[in-house]
Amino acid sequence: MTYVLLDSGPLILFLSGNLRPDLVGKRKTKQHTLAQFDRLEREVAILGKHISLPNVLTEASNHLGAGTQQAVNGAARALSAYILSLDEIYQPSKDVVGISEYMNVGLADAAIISCVPALKKRNVRVFTQDYELYHRLSKHEVDCVNIMHWATPH
Repeated sequence: MTYVLLDSGPLILFLSGNLRPDLVGKRKTKQHTLAQFDRLEREVAILGKHISLPNVLTEASNHLGAGTQQAVNGAARALSAYILSLDEIYQPSKDVVGISEYMNVGLADAAIISCVPALKKRNVRVFTQDYELYHRLSKHEVDCVNIMHWATPH
């Protein structure tokens, strides 16, 4: 079984697109296309259980908002349901800031990078839109997809 880890950008696209596909390409998903959302949804559907980190979920929550500040109506509820359905890996921030990548990629991405052994052991496919994270995970031979590559003409 392949696990799925959605970095915050693809997670926001996944949840927002499921709630309001007509808003993909606007607001918090302005850099995405409906084709990217459709492909992400298809690829995630054929894979296994989702896995995440508190850092990623917090980033997504901050962008999706809550109450009257939600980017898309129902976003907080959708994120809550998503969180209840997944496995969560916790990496203490004091450990994460100790890895060399932290100064270049920030806390959430460094937390993902610090999980490389677990990601490989659990056969996790990471979806991101961040070049630096994609590059660093690929260098460590982690199964990683940069969804922005889907928007690049062939």
